[in-house]
Amino acid sequence: MKLVAAVFLLVCAASAQADTVVDVLKSLGTEGTLIALVQKANLVSALEGKGPFTVFAPLDSAFAALPKELVAKLEANTTLLAKVLEFHVASGNVKSSELKNNLLVPSLAGPNIRINIYNAHEPAVITANGAPVTKPDNVAGNGVVHVIDQVMYPVPTGSVVDVITGNTSLSTLATAVSKAGLVATLSGTGPFTVFAPTNEAFAKLPAGVLDGLLKNVTALTDVLTYHVVPDVYYDAGLYNGQMLKTVEGKEVAIKTSKASVMVNDATILAHLSGYNGVVQVIDAVLIPPSMHFELVYNNRK
Repeated sequence: MKLVAAVFLLVCAASAQADTVVDVLKSLGTEGTLIALVQKANLVSALEGKGPFTVFAPLDSAFAALPKELVAKLEANTTLLAKVLEFHVASGNVKSSELKNNLLVPSLAGPNIRINIYNAHEPAVITANGAPVTKPDNVAGNGVVHVIDQVMYPVPTGSVVDVITGNTSLSTLATAVSKAGLVATLSGTGPFTVFAPTNEAFAKLPAGVLDGLLKNVTALTDVLTYHVVPDVYYDAGLYNGQMLKTVEGKEVAIKTSKASVMVNDATILAHLSGYNGVVQVIDAVLIPPSMHFELVYNNRK
């Protein structure tokens, strides 16, 4: 009788481990949209294969937060949809205990998924390309599922410089970066966080300030490097009262509220991932304290 019971338990354990990552997604009850999209992209059979796979699975609420036009675009273009979904999957069985800060995990789509661990407060927050992991280590027979609360989109295909030059709302910044000779530096391995003022942010500077900077490479470089932090800080890694040392040498101050996240007096509008860091789009230009009087006051006279 004991032998029969032992065999039964072994069979049950084997059956449980036989569940694939697709089965785990279904059992979670929060991944209906992801499952539907995996089916639409014809990826079910692949994810039911031997693997192993590590899946970063956005919640239904994460897909609901996407712009409707983006969802429609993904549903209409199954090639693009498959690439986005494959960016959420890595080869291997990587548990949360194996994740390290700034670890780069190759995705099935090709580009790396950047892992960050922010431990300023307990419990530590793990992110995958900025998306916080809310429920890690859902084990399957062919891998593991980590639930995340954002969709990792767009898929990063270039450096932070490529992100800036590819965004029309950041064209003034792109010109300034080129003028200061920082393209090669910001195309390097990094990692970097670039607080990137929009064109409108530059337009709000007092008359003459931008033109003056573009004519003075030393001053321009000081201002631009004051926008760069030599590490990766997505929103989940920013907290009220935090001070971040910039490449320029001085610190910027982080202020958070329920409504916004700010760096100095600039509000963060969005984040865009590059393979060597993140671009945090902001609505004002950051001026180093030592230069503020010279650049702003003198140009108002």
